[in-house]
Amino acid sequence: MSNKWIAASAALCLSFAAPAAMAQMPTWSAEQMGAWKLVSDSWVDDVAQNGKWPGEYADPQFITWAVDSPAPRVRDGAIRWTRFVETQGKVLHYEITPQAIALSGNTAVVSYTLLIVTQRGDDKPDYDKEAITETLVRSGSSWKYLASVSFSLD
Repeated sequence: MSNKWIAASAALCLSFAAPAAMAQMPTWSAEQMGAWKLVSDSWVDDVAQNGKWPGEYADPQFITWAVDSPAPRVRDGAIRWTRFVETQGKVLHYEITPQAIALSGNTAVVSYTLLIVTQRGDDKPDYDKEAITETLVRSGSSWKYLASVSFSLD
C-alpha cells in the first residue's frame, strides 16, 4: 500500500512540474544569444521606422520572402519596400518568441514566432501571427541577415 501511495504522490507531483519545465526557454550559448540579439535589435529598429532596417542589418547578398510578397526580394528591393510600408501605417505592438537557434561555423538559423498588431491610418488594427526563419552569417564579430522567410500561422 505504501509503495502505491508513494508512486501516486510522485506521479501527481510530476504532472504539476512537467508543464512548467516544458514551458521554460532552453539554455543557449553566448553565440546563440548573440544571434538572437541581432534579430531582437532589428525588430526594435524596424518598428521605430528609423531607416536602419534592413540596410544596416542585411548582408549585400540578402534575400527575403515575406508572407505578403508573391516572390523573394533582394536587399535593395527589401529596403525600397520597407520604406514604402513605413509610409502606410505603423506597428502598435509586437512580440517575437524564439523557437530554435542552430549554429554551424559562421552561420546561424533562427526560427521564431511573431505576433503583431499593425494599423493603417484610422483603420481597425490588424492582428497577425507568423513563423519566421532567418539565416544569419557572421561578418567580423557581428551577425548579418543573409536570408529570411516567413509564413502566416492563421
